[in-house]
Order: sequence, then structure tokens, then C-alpha cells
Amino acid sequence: MKKLTQLAINYKFTIITLATILFLSLKTSKDFNTPWFLDFPHSDKLVHFGMYGFLTLIYLIERTAYFRVKSETKKLKWVYTIWIVITGAIIEIVQPLIAGREKDIIDFGANTFGVIIAYIAFSLLKRYYNFNKIFSS
Repeated sequence: MKKLTQLAINYKFTIITLATILFLSLKTSKDFNTPWFLDFPHSDKLVHFGMYGFLTLIYLIERTAYFRVKSETKKLKWVYTIWIVITGAIIEIVQPLIAGREKDIIDFGANTFGVIIAYIAFSLLKRYYNFNKIFSS
């Protein structure tokens, strides 16, 4: 139990971001008011891209800070990032059953593209910035 509590503390922002994505994804589409700057066709794809990209960045930053060992993080970060893509796929499949929304392969594509771009951005940023300083006590 102590290990689970420690993991929850170390990945707190990832958990909060994932919970927010789950809440928004499983809410009926009638409940959303589209802001003026997203009032264009297929703007939800931009939102999908942004949400999953942000989730990936937060996860990778917390993972790097948690392990604080470059080799361990390098070896495994892409493996666990795939779980974010799988989570997006599961949410797209479950949406029609729970929220009465349509499943859309293009939404899944936007989710995946957000994960890939965030992974690449993190890999580039990591060369110039030490993320261990962010969450260290």
C-alpha cells in the first residue's frame, strides 16, 4: 500500500490530467459549450491532440523526475507511452456505450498524433533542460 501511495504522489499531475480527460471524454457532447476560438469544423481534433499531448508531456516529466536515472528512463519511457495511446483507443470504444457519443477513428488519430509529437518534443527538450529539478524535494 505504501508503494501505491508513493506512486500516486509521484505521478499526481499525470493522474489529475488523465482523470480530467476521462471525465471530459465520457461526458455527453450536449454538455459542452464551444468557445469562440474553437468554433470551426473539426476543432475537437485539435482538442484531442492537445489533451493527449499534454498528458504525455506531464507523464514523461514526472517519470523522469521519479526515476532520476537517465538510462532507466530512456529504456522504458516509450513502452509506457504506448499505454497512453491504448487508453485513448479504449476511451474511443467506450464512449458510445457510456456517453452516447460516436467513436471516431480520426479522434484516435489526433490522440496518437498528440502523443507522438509530445514524445518528440520531450526528447528534444530533455537535452536542454533538467526535469529532475522540477519535482525534486
